[in-house]
Order: sequence, then structure tokens, then C-alpha cells
Amino acid sequence: MKLEKFIGQKITLIGTAKDAKGGAVIITTDEHVIYIKGLDFWSSELLDKHVSVSGLLKQEKFIPDPVINKNGGISCGAIGEQLVLEEAEYIKIV
Repeated sequence: MKLEKFIGQKITLIGTAKDAKGGAVIITTDEHVIYIKGLDFWSSELLDKHVSVSGLLKQEKFIPDPVINKNGGISCGAIGEQLVLEEAEYIKIV
């Protein structure tokens, strides 16, 4: 499914709750990674479980770009914008 066509709309997604360096994400069955704005990590009750998450879908610069230092070291980061759910509500799917 092309999630980009739902940007600016309230949607419900089903997927797996995972933690990433940038915060809590849901990974959908078709492998989209969507950040949950305002949620740093999932509770142990929800982590790695199937969840239903509803919220306002946005595309924005959520993760900072990687930075290359003078010695060539590259920091963690992501180029471009990420999909984000704002005002998210979520439940565990049994």
C-alpha cells in the first residue's frame, strides 16, 4: 500500500511494535516503518507484539541527517523525511 496518499489524514495501521534509535515505530506487514511521534519506546507489554495504531499521518524530517566528522566518522541518522503518526492511539491485537 502506498501510504504517501494518506498523508494529512487520520489512519489506522496494523503492524509490529518495535523500538528504533529515533523512537517507537510500527512496522507494517508490507514493511513500512512509521515513527510514533511523542513515544520514545514501547512498553514491554507491547514491544514486538502486533498492534493497531491510529493517528494523523505526516511526512516530515523526524530523524536528523547523518553527519561526517573531520576524521570521516559517520553518525547515525537518516537522509530525507520519515513517515510519522501524530496523536497516536494504540492497542495490542490479541
